[in-house]
Amino acid sequence: MATGDKNPLSTDRFSKLELLLLCAVILLAAYLRFSHLDQVEFLWDQAEISKWALRMGQEGEITWVGTPSSTGLYSFLAAIWLLAIPYALSPSPIFATGFVAALNLLAVTGCYFLTRRWFGRTAALVATLLFAVAPWAVIHSRKIWHSNLLPLFMLLYAATGYLAFVRGRRWALPAHVLALALLVQLHFSTLPFILLTILWALIFCRRLDWRLVPVSVLLAALTFIPYVVFDAHHDWWNVRHFVEIMQQPATTSADAVHGTWIMSTGLDLHWLTGPDRYPEFVAATPNVRWLFAVEGGLVIAAGAFVLWRAVRQARTGASATLSTSLDDETAAALIAVTWLVMPALFLTRGIAPPPPHYFTTTLPAQFILIGWLVARVGHSRSRVARAGQGLLLALVVTLAVAQTHEITSLLRFVMTHDTRWGYGTPVGYEVQAVQTATRLGQEIGGAEVILLSEGDETRMFEMPAVADVLLYGQPHRSVDIRTALVLPAGPAVYWATYDMTPGETLLATFTPELTGSRIPLREGARSFRFYRWPGSSDPQFVTRYSQFATCNPQSTAWANGAQLVGYCLEGDLRPGGTVHWTLIWQATRTPTEDVYYHWFNHLLDVQGQLRAQQDGPSFIPSYWRAGDTILNWFDLPIPSDAPPGNYTMRVGMYTYPVIENVPVLGADGVPEGEWIEIGPFPMEE
Repeated sequence: MATGDKNPLSTDRFSKLELLLLCAVILLAAYLRFSHLDQVEFLWDQAEISKWALRMGQEGEITWVGTPSSTGLYSFLAAIWLLAIPYALSPSPIFATGFVAALNLLAVTGCYFLTRRWFGRTAALVATLLFAVAPWAVIHSRKIWHSNLLPLFMLLYAATGYLAFVRGRRWALPAHVLALALLVQLHFSTLPFILLTILWALIFCRRLDWRLVPVSVLLAALTFIPYVVFDAHHDWWNVRHFVEIMQQPATTSADAVHGTWIMSTGLDLHWLTGPDRYPEFVAATPNVRWLFAVEGGLVIAAGAFVLWRAVRQARTGASATLSTSLDDETAAALIAVTWLVMPALFLTRGIAPPPPHYFTTTLPAQFILIGWLVARVGHSRSRVARAGQGLLLALVVTLAVAQTHEITSLLRFVMTHDTRWGYGTPVGYEVQAVQTATRLGQEIGGAEVILLSEGDETRMFEMPAVADVLLYGQPHRSVDIRTALVLPAGPAVYWATYDMTPGETLLATFTPELTGSRIPLREGARSFRFYRWPGSSDPQFVTRYSQFATCNPQSTAWANGAQLVGYCLEGDLRPGGTVHWTLIWQATRTPTEDVYYHWFNHLLDVQGQLRAQQDGPSFIPSYWRAGDTILNWFDLPIPSDAPPGNYTMRVGMYTYPVIENVPVLGADGVPEGEWIEIGPFPMEE
């Protein structure tokens, strides 16, 4: 039996003081996790997960796999199914973030009850307090992410493991293996815990009913059937890609140990401020971060003490084996130690260094160990022991105060400072922008929202993916303002999120910015800007267009529905100069084929020799609408040895990434070539 404050397996009633302290810690944890949820960051990963969960929660679209992971493998389905719960109630990502925070708050509460069960009330209060204020635990409880869903279910895994392997509860083994399956289906970073379960089974082999192992494994395997069926219907993509990954050369790094260290101590917060702003943050806050390293020292000391006790009990036990020699308290502490170190041991060698968020799997094992150490120091009840425990408790409280100040200061800093290389733009600004764009559209009887951003493909670029979630259920599309501008036939509201570009400057000549609606972002370093477009039939657009562009007399059509209607050549058409070439074309339909289209532009001399070339994307085909006018521009540097004479521009389209030219259609709709030539353009010496 364990021998903490009292028998931890007893049914001690909660004293009023204990309940008061527990409530205070839970309220502190709730404040840190729920405060200013509208200021959380909502990046590409959060948007991609949210889109899948939205389709399931709002449209009932059942998925049997999760989003593609950073390895290229499709993740399992548990995270999407879990996040479909909040998204079924509301399409707001802030509400879904609150759901994640609630799960993590339950994890803080669960930490208390598990630690109390194992080691008593003193250990439980210490562990829960440290978990409640741990900087990285707080940060990872305030964002939609697969790995941020783990802590609560890690506690379930540890609790059922203890009951199955230490206490020998028959029903707990199937529950434990199912909890392990759930963890794996939440995030790949939990794969090391398959080995940990095997390790526990070997350590406590004499306490385990091995007859239940096949049944437990079978039950867990059944939960993976949907994923296997999906993969079978997709030519075993995940299996083949996994084999390719395993064939890559592995490297050894200390990143796994470092990730465990910072998750335990709350250090290295410069990843949130960005390295450029971290010195400013440090200068503005008390430098007591050495205390955080002391916390890491306590974890190491506790782990070493556990291992010493386990070896000592194994040597002095009658059977001289861990399985039957360990008392329940040491066995529980050994479970916590192996829980903490297994991810680091497993991920120290791999094809790539593991990112820090992989080590949310360790939460809250490190804090449980510190709680056990503090409780164990006072076990002898001597004056020296009591004094030592008092000093440790004072250190824990001081550490908790310091980390509470650190995390609140950090959150305040990233909410008010332009941490471009760290914490992303708080979602509250983007929600305000969506509300502004929606209001501007309603003022003209309803209009689609066109996002001007870096990139247009939601599967690749952050802001288009974010807009897909925030504008869920509203007509919208994105355009890469670095290379293109779309002018729809009907009214639209433009929401500009990227730095000012020549494309946005051109838009402003057609319709001026609504400066009164501009939304300054943190520190005013950047801003969201808005434009209202009346439609391409507006007389002002017709006049400005005729001044800007030269009409294409051929009005050339391509087989994919693109029709060239004009062009514009600007810049220095001379040797060593650069020309700015703009194609103006219209979409006659929305292509159904899942491909991308690129333009090619070849500047040919009088002899027909290629002197300059520039290719680039047109506009994502799924966003083409009949009647759209699209502008694509290209810069072509001219070599210094280009001869004088009349030049022409050869223009065509091809599919990407499979390079196949799109046929040019004649007047009768029959393909008659793969490009056209526009010109002449005289070049002087």
